Amino acid sequence: MKTLIVAASQRQDSQSSRLAGIVNSRYFEGAADLLHMADKPLPEWDGTGFERDDVKSVKARVEAADALVIVVPEWNGMAPSAIKNFFLWNGLTELAHKPALLIAVSASAGGAYVINEMRTSSYKNSRLLYLPEHLIYRNAGDLWQSEEPTKSDSYLAARTEYAVNLLKAYAEAMKPVRKLALATMGDFTNGMS
Repeated sequence: MKTLIVAASQRQDSQSSRLAGIVNSRYFEGAADLLHMADKPLPEWDGTGFERDDVKSVKARVEAADALVIVVPEWNGMAPSAIKNFFLWNGLTELAHKPALLIAVSASAGGAYVINEMRTSSYKNSRLLYLPEHLIYRNAGDLWQSEEPTKSDSYLAARTEYAVNLLKAYAEAMKPVRKLALATMGDFTNGMS
């Protein structure tokens, strides 16, 4: 299974990037493709530029993935603009009927608004299939930092393993569905609203 992990923070050395790396090493044995929004891999969306090499490169990485893990920080109760930009550039061809695990990252006790925002605004036309499960990494600066795991570290490690195992199962199960959906979509390329 090919997995793309998107670290959605626009900040270098962010908790989202650190935690995306940990998810990759612990749960994908370092084999997932890691896309850092802090590296500015895509230009700001303006509806043009589809032939740019940087855009084609990112779109190819997304399309090659069987599943996605999207690690999104909560900034002032919202998802950062880089992840919205990611969804403007990537659509049906890259994402339709592809399973994705959402992980919210909060410096404090937040994170729920990001989950809601992503589920509400990023799947309609892309047809990305978010798992019913999601993860919220609260107090992220303390998570998985000490040699002796805290109760929260242990709980989130087990819950992450559970969610990643579900993602892998969804990815296998969705392969024929994705193929059928893309082949028969026809005139129904936009979701209904």
